[in-house]
Amino acid sequence: MDKEHRMLQARMLKAKGYKQTEIAEMLGVTDRTIRNYLRYPPSPRKKTKRKSLLDSYKPFIESVIKEQPYYNCVLLYERLKRGGYLGKISIVRDYVAKVRKQVVSEAVIRFETEPGQQAQVDWKEYRTCRPDGSKRKLYGFVMTLGYSRKSFVWFTLTMKQSALHACHIKAFEYFGGIPEEILYDNMKTAFVCDAEGRFFPNKRLLGFAHHYGYVPRRCQIRRPQTKGKVERMIGYLSLNFWPRVKEQELSIDELNEAVAGWLMMIDKKQLKEFGESRAERFEYERQYLKRLPDVAYDVREVHEPIVNRESCITYETNRYSVPPCYRGQKLTLKVDVMTREAEILCGAESIRVFRLEGSRARKKIMYPDDVREINKLWVEQYLRRAQLNQRKPKQKDRGYEVQVRDPALYEKLFHEELGKAVCRS
Repeated sequence: MDKEHRMLQARMLKAKGYKQTEIAEMLGVTDRTIRNYLRYPPSPRKKTKRKSLLDSYKPFIESVIKEQPYYNCVLLYERLKRGGYLGKISIVRDYVAKVRKQVVSEAVIRFETEPGQQAQVDWKEYRTCRPDGSKRKLYGFVMTLGYSRKSFVWFTLTMKQSALHACHIKAFEYFGGIPEEILYDNMKTAFVCDAEGRFFPNKRLLGFAHHYGYVPRRCQIRRPQTKGKVERMIGYLSLNFWPRVKEQELSIDELNEAVAGWLMMIDKKQLKEFGESRAERFEYERQYLKRLPDVAYDVREVHEPIVNRESCITYETNRYSVPPCYRGQKLTLKVDVMTREAEILCGAESIRVFRLEGSRARKKIMYPDDVREINKLWVEQYLRRAQLNQRKPKQKDRGYEVQVRDPALYEKLFHEELGKAVCRS
């Protein structure tokens, strides 16, 4: 984990109420480092405790057991030995048992969360047939609140990271607030793995989570109950909603309108285990959600195309014109993958907002204003060259003729010189 990751995580953990020493232990760094991250004055020095051979390896052990609570101790001991551990396996077993007990108990406690505490997120892939017989992939984004079970569903044509974040924003606006933490599975657009096999939120997700004030967490593998609420919702979506619409030729907007109506219908149904509906439980949970920030996070994809000689930039398979004054420059292209709307910027200055063509269209889009400026520039350049040609002085007659010789003469001279060189050698 690099410094930027640790700084963002330290700030979020501090906001959650964790102590400085706890943050340092979680992140595997010293207290002094955490103080620098948080910019707090140094705390009084604590008495030194007797060190154990296992102390420096405890963060690694905890990360392994959190990911796989029942990881084999013998295999773990062998990995520690390769890393330089000199102690005995009995110490490892004792510490693993302690960490495992804590991890398993925390998982059970989190199974029923407090109001506003947690939401769970996942994707579901669907396929539809087009009139021409081809198949189209659709992806259903689902966010489920842990306490009320109220869910948000949004269908997209991509699972890119920018689409994931855009769906989060739509879900926050739908709920009217933000939970304390959000639980993810092993989706690559959320978590990355380091050389030791430990998973951390990627930089883009950390920045997004910090902006909205929640903690991103990764569910434990082989512990399905930790993310069971959203998985049950996805199962219900696939068995109850999808059969109603899969044979219909709906656009993506029509599909999202249909699922919004379906969500309103199921929110009124009573949940057997609670004797209340999702809507009733959400009315209580709503007050515990954090308020939305005043400014939304910019989730658009960022590209840096270079303007070619034709005054065009290229994105996917299409070319789009820009004013010719930007030829040869590197511009910024921000793309909303949900709406296919793009914006071209030069620094902070917006040049144009437009809608993208299909990714395989292979079109060249020339905007009228750009065409007029390009034509004007061409006329100016033509006139300038014509003026320069008129100003060039005519070459004077040198007064002598150039003698034209037969190529055979040069070939003869070449062979004569070659014969002299052979004789000298």
